[in-house]
Amino acid sequence: MRKTKKIRLIAALLIILLVILSVSGCSGNGSNKSERYGVDITEKKVTSVKDIYTSPNEYLNQTVRLEGEIVRECSSGCWFFLEDKTGTIYVDINPSGLSIPPKVGKKVVVEGVPENRNGRMTINGKGVEF
Repeated sequence: MRKTKKIRLIAALLIILLVILSVSGCSGNGSNKSERYGVDITEKKVTSVKDIYTSPNEYLNQTVRLEGEIVRECSSGCWFFLEDKTGTIYVDINPSGLSIPPKVGKKVVVEGVPENRNGRMTINGKGVEF
C-alpha cells in the first residue's frame, strides 16, 4: 500500500509540473516576439514612401523609418519592395550584409537611408523587423 501512495504522489507532482510548464510556455512571449535583422531600429518617426518620392533631397543621407508590407522579395532575401498606403519602394539590404527569410505579405519595419540610384529612389536598409 505504501508503494502505491508514493507512485500516486510522484504522478501528481509530475502532472503539476507539466501544467506549470505548459502555462509558462503560453505567456504570450511567442506571439509578441519580433524578428530583427541588422541594427536595432531606433528612429521613431515613420516616413511615408510618398514623402521620399516627393521630397527626395530632404531625405537623402538621412536615416528614416518605413513601415509597410513586403509585396515582392528576392529569393535569397537580399532585397524587397515595401508598400505602404502611399506607394512602393525598393529596399536593398545586401550592402548591409543582411538577408531575410521569405516574408511576402508580412508587415515590416525598416530603418535605412534613402539613395538616388540612377534617378530612382531606393532605401539602403540597415535594420529590418517583423
